[in-house]
Amino acid sequence: MWRQGEWVYTLLVLGILLAEVWALGQMSVVFLGRFFEGTSYPQAYSALLQGVILTGLSLLLLSGYILLYHALTTAAETHMRQEKEASVTRFTEALFGTAQPPPPPWSKPTLEALLQMREILKGAEAQKLQEWLEAYPNPWEGPLRRRFATRATRLKALDALAQARIPRALPLALPYLHHKDPLLRLVAARTVARSAPTQAPGTLAQALLNADLPRGALLEVLLLLEDRAVPVLEQLLSRGNTKGLWAALEAVGRLRLLALARRTAPFVAHSNPEVQAAAMRALLRLGYPPEGHADAVVKALRSPQEFLRIHAVRLLPLLRRTVAESELWKHLGDPSFYVRRAAAQALAEFNYELLQRAAQEHPDRYGQEMAAQVLRER
Repeated sequence: MWRQGEWVYTLLVLGILLAEVWALGQMSVVFLGRFFEGTSYPQAYSALLQGVILTGLSLLLLSGYILLYHALTTAAETHMRQEKEASVTRFTEALFGTAQPPPPPWSKPTLEALLQMREILKGAEAQKLQEWLEAYPNPWEGPLRRRFATRATRLKALDALAQARIPRALPLALPYLHHKDPLLRLVAARTVARSAPTQAPGTLAQALLNADLPRGALLEVLLLLEDRAVPVLEQLLSRGNTKGLWAALEAVGRLRLLALARRTAPFVAHSNPEVQAAAMRALLRLGYPPEGHADAVVKALRSPQEFLRIHAVRLLPLLRRTVAESELWKHLGDPSFYVRRAAAQALAEFNYELLQRAAQEHPDRYGQEMAAQVLRER
């Protein structure tokens, strides 16, 4: 990204480069004429002297600008840091005391201080900060609506809106979900997730479905919704494609949304193994048995895909006890090291005595060793 003042440095270097090219060109013409005896010695000497003087002045000017730039930048950064610290103090006194907040219009350091506090604080204090931000004219609207704004300017504006978390940022950020730049799409999605009010789940869900986001980015956005995630996840579970279903199921488990456990259970029988695995992980995190879909879990145990067998084995303790014990004992002899380990760890939590017996009596040598290894780790 460009720092303030670097365009002046660019123009200065370009000017010096052009001057040096001119001086070298002039010297080349003069010395070529001297070689063919078409130029006198004083003329050649004068051209050489001019080139040396021009080079010296260019170096002096460039060095002086660099030193002055760093001196002024250091002073400006010190002033901005002090102003930001003073603003934090005044906002804190206004939040927890009887003082008034800094009066608008706010300078850039003051606004940055307020955004950082909004990012850190929660509860009633955060609500108060948000009221101040909502009452303030939106300084980021111009860069986002401007047609020829730079990428860095738009990224800064979107990031600031994400920190502010004001609902009026939603119509500004939504168009960027379809921008050709993937980084702008990602930052816009974060802004939308943090700014969306609870009253607009349909708009947000549809925007996320239409946005061309990687599934990891989509999951991050859903996690940022926090307590506003349930209505959006319900719509994704109803209308989402494979990518949307995977992200929604992951979010259900990571956010521990027990209210969506019943909606999650049918996906253990989904045709896509990635979605199946995500549903199993979600149910395991919730501690919720796949009611009515235990057969799909048992079927996944026979899958040729190792990762699916691993997740199915981990979910077995939530099934009927006789089924769980039988399948865990059987999968201690699975060809995959990771499936055997998952079975032994599940037995350690589910039926420790059966794990001890497996370490002595299991018919598969590798199953015995795995059971013994997990026992030693306890």
